[in-house]
Amino acid sequence: MSLPIDLSMRLTTAFYEGLAKPQRFAEGLRLMAESLDCELAVFGIWDRRGLWAAWRQARKAGGNAWQYLIEDNRLPSNEFRAQVRKLPASRWMRSDPLELPMSIGRLTDTSQHALCHRLATGRAEAVLCLYRRDDGMPGPSLLLAADDMLATLLPGLEPLAKLHQLAQGSRHLTHLLGCIRMPVMLVDVSGRILASNTSARALVEQARKANGSKAGITLPGLSAEQFAAIVRRACRPGDKGGGSLMQVSPGTTHPPLQVMVTPVAANPAAGSQQPAALILVHGPQGGDSGSHLLQQIFGLTPAEARLTRLILDGRSPGDAASQLHVSVATVRTQLSAVLKKTGAQRQSDLVRRLSPLLVLDSSHPLH
Repeated sequence: MSLPIDLSMRLTTAFYEGLAKPQRFAEGLRLMAESLDCELAVFGIWDRRGLWAAWRQARKAGGNAWQYLIEDNRLPSNEFRAQVRKLPASRWMRSDPLELPMSIGRLTDTSQHALCHRLATGRAEAVLCLYRRDDGMPGPSLLLAADDMLATLLPGLEPLAKLHQLAQGSRHLTHLLGCIRMPVMLVDVSGRILASNTSARALVEQARKANGSKAGITLPGLSAEQFAAIVRRACRPGDKGGGSLMQVSPGTTHPPLQVMVTPVAANPAAGSQQPAALILVHGPQGGDSGSHLLQQIFGLTPAEARLTRLILDGRSPGDAASQLHVSVATVRTQLSAVLKKTGAQRQSDLVRRLSPLLVLDSSHPLH
């Protein structure tokens, strides 16, 4: 028994469209369930590290009506994954739902029987379960038709896995950039912002307002054309210059900004086909400039944190005393306490140890 060509085309279309429209993916499950005389089809896919999962379900609700369930990022239990891995690979297996409890909710109708198939693609694994009224293994012709159908559906499995891997990577990158105090963003060669933190978005919005809401992404003090040229130069194929550092003046009423542009190579394995540029902006950040973070991590007093911040900025104890309006003796006493709390041996060691922390956002939750 072979699969009708028109049904194969409908299934392929439904599953590929399901990458962008999850309900169409579930409609593909419905087509499969109906052709195999099943009342419920459940498709689950998750990565082997347990970072993401995607579930699609199509359930017959009576007559010709079907209900769909679309749920992402709900991980199956370790027990469930272990049971799935015990299923023979690349062939159908009759399995009682009580022996293979679905994390989507155990069936209350014990008259339905599961027909399962374990799948794998790259770093992801998946299971397809079809629930039928008929107990026992389907005949060879029906299983052959099911295998033909799976061969039609499998090309849509890997893109779905990659889509979720990229989405998970994007969430990690956004969180990472959010921990950084200075404005930082990742921009591709077309000028599209792939990821950015709050400070960078504020700078882009400031530049947009200064330019009269004109189209184009840029930074204060740069036109959209200049910014695009900088990004294109950083993304130039074969450019091994290691980036560039420039000073940009937003205007006479604002201090200059130091803009560092670093090329980031394309990574086809991660789904990135084009190079991008990592852009960091150093300038007046406002607020406590990291003093609160130093208090959080090392238990410094506010006065010790303010002094430490000035030392990390390259000020001498005499300069710090003048700016803080205290005596040099007071500064040296506070500096001695700071060295003890941070574990630094001397002032140069303090700068070496603590300078990397200045890029962190003190308002970001610390774990």
